Amino acid sequence: MTRTFRSPRTYHPSYSLLGRAVRAWVGDRLRGEALFVVVLAGLTLGVLMAHYLGWALLQPMLAAHPSWQVLFWGGQVLSGVVLAGVGLVGFRPAVRVECGPEAVALTQGGRRHTVPYASVEAISVVSARRHHRHHRRYAATRIFVSRIPQEVLLLRTDEGPVVVALADAEAQAALFEHLGAACSSSPAPVAQQA
Repeated sequence: MTRTFRSPRTYHPSYSLLGRAVRAWVGDRLRGEALFVVVLAGLTLGVLMAHYLGWALLQPMLAAHPSWQVLFWGGQVLSGVVLAGVGLVGFRPAVRVECGPEAVALTQGGRRHTVPYASVEAISVVSARRHHRHHRRYAATRIFVSRIPQEVLLLRTDEGPVVVALADAEAQAALFEHLGAACSSSPAPVAQQA
């Protein structure tokens, strides 16, 4: 019998149109997040400089034609709204955890990862702070998080660590118990000779 756990999508600026484009261009989760912050800050400064420079250069002409000021200020507001919409409005996809008889399937948006119970070496609960300061910074860590609770699940596998966080604390506790029981009942991996 398959048991399913879900966590809803949440607001996160790095999943905006700009954030997704930067991450796709870079191809690396950590470098993409860092470059997103740099690009968004640069675009914000560029828009602000354009606003001030535009006012400084066009002020004599706008004073002579007061009706053009509406277009100028409308353009200023529109450019700020577009920047905010492209760079700040984004939602981290929902997390879906399907616990089957042989493996657990983790899905978040277009990403999917299957972890066989036999490959899980250890399951632990770590604080969200430790996850953010330590485990999240490794490129080998696979992260399936929508809303970050106080604690997250850390699965140590043959392929590297996997972090799973569910918004509901009871669901996360039930997932921890289910994974603990399923992984302890699965046979240990057997070393193959080459």
